[in-house]
Amino acid sequence: MDENQRSSAGAPNEAESSAAFDDAFMHMAALRQQPGFVMAVDQAMRGLLSMYRGHLLPNRILNDRGRLALALCTLYLHHDPDRNGVGLTVTRLTNLCQDTGLCSRGRAKAMILLMRWAGFLEVGRASDNRAPSGRTRPLVPTQRLVDEQTRRWLIMSGALALLDPVGGRILAGLENPGFFGALIRQLGRRYVAGIRLLETAPALALFAERDGGLMMAFLLAMGANDAQAAGSETPAAVSISALARGCHVSRAHILKLAREAEAEGLLRRLPGPEGGILATSALHAGVEDFFAAAFSVLMSSGRDALAEIEAHAQQETDTIARPPLIPTPLRPGCGPDIRP
Repeated sequence: MDENQRSSAGAPNEAESSAAFDDAFMHMAALRQQPGFVMAVDQAMRGLLSMYRGHLLPNRILNDRGRLALALCTLYLHHDPDRNGVGLTVTRLTNLCQDTGLCSRGRAKAMILLMRWAGFLEVGRASDNRAPSGRTRPLVPTQRLVDEQTRRWLIMSGALALLDPVGGRILAGLENPGFFGALIRQLGRRYVAGIRLLETAPALALFAERDGGLMMAFLLAMGANDAQAAGSETPAAVSISALARGCHVSRAHILKLAREAEAEGLLRRLPGPEGGILATSALHAGVEDFFAAAFSVLMSSGRDALAEIEAHAQQETDTIARPPLIPTPLRPGCGPDIRP
């Protein structure tokens, strides 16, 4: 792929990659030291679980983690046009999926078709495309996709607000479409630069690659939180049936994942007909690592997005305050003597 094609795909340059890596996870340790950290993680888990829906057909093409990343990439390209002014197109999105290792171009095209069928994407008018050639029709995220992703970031910023004031500023800013676009640009640039939450939470890698896997980890961690809140020293077991219902998958799927996770020391299965499952300290620590990283990335992205919006507002203010330059015509006889 040549330089122009890679730029069109949305790939970052070296400086952008370095800057994103420098700030993405820098707040993790400070966040974990906050007294409300466990409460913030619990609030975020419950909010994300309330949004979760199992999708049988998309699951056959891309797992839960992949679909979340694809939604971010879709909005990122829409809000971050290339040097020719081209926003979201099939070519840019499939190239970005390939370049970031999210999925192959073929899988990306299949997911684009499903997103159009489900009402998350639509084909824009030819006049919407600002490319010089004008031959590629753009894709446009629908309000349904924007609303769903806005809800996700409202949940995360609301939980972050328990730990740092910037969470409250992000929460308030999400009501502004301009700020939403700026936040998506900052989050997208970090993703394209190679920022991955699972790098900081390898214990969740097994769950993240399975349908409903992260939701299963969250349900188990919440069970432990509920038992602790009730004053019990023994973690509460979650039944296989409850996990299957909560994750919108079969009992067989839960059992297979549970056997593999138990072999890695992430959970413990109890004997009995229902076979309750307990989260181990390793899984609990992995969930907390995951959310510490997520909050940290949101903090750094949110601060840069707020700065972007403030700089834009200041630029507009300066433009309005600066009077236009109107040339004053010279009076007769006051100009330079240009006679030969």
